[in-house]
Amino acid sequence: MKLSISQSALVLIEFQRQWTDPGLYHTLIRRQLASRKVIDSTQRLVQDARCRGMRVIHAPLVIDPKHKRGWLAHLTLGKVFTLGSPKSEIASPLYEGGDLVVKGRYAFDSFIGSDLEELLRSNGLSTLFMCGFTTDQCVAKTLRTALLKGFDAYLVSDCTATMNLFFQKRTEREFGERTLESGKLMALWG
Repeated sequence: MKLSISQSALVLIEFQRQWTDPGLYHTLIRRQLASRKVIDSTQRLVQDARCRGMRVIHAPLVIDPKHKRGWLAHLTLGKVFTLGSPKSEIASPLYEGGDLVVKGRYAFDSFIGSDLEELLRSNGLSTLFMCGFTTDQCVAKTLRTALLKGFDAYLVSDCTATMNLFFQKRTEREFGERTLESGKLMALWG
């Protein structure tokens, strides 16, 4: 893989308190978060990326209960990832001033309804490293769309989590050579 830091970005999908704070969503991925040390791995990767000047992009899912868009907003009555609630906030300490934050996202695929593609193209970002929740849903859907749109996209396996190891490994196998661990990625950055 040929890597240009200035054309690369970490894309953090749903690193929000809905997943990281106690509650139903956290319970769904808690074992995988802990056993695979996902938060620690992601914090190290983000810190290393920033030190090297790589862009960090947050792709939160935020639902406005007054203007519901998408099936998830209607199914949950706007009571998850709710605009203005603590659960919709980006998990600390992953956000830092200067990070890019995707706006308008309402679907599992971070490109749908959002300004993600515009942010990537306007900042000259062509190589993407996807991290987040859940591996087999939002992360995988976003990665597939990125590839279809011509981006050079990768799954950072130890910076993602889903409900069980079976779904995690199945998604990692699906992306094959486009799957790598954060340690290998940092070594590539040199």
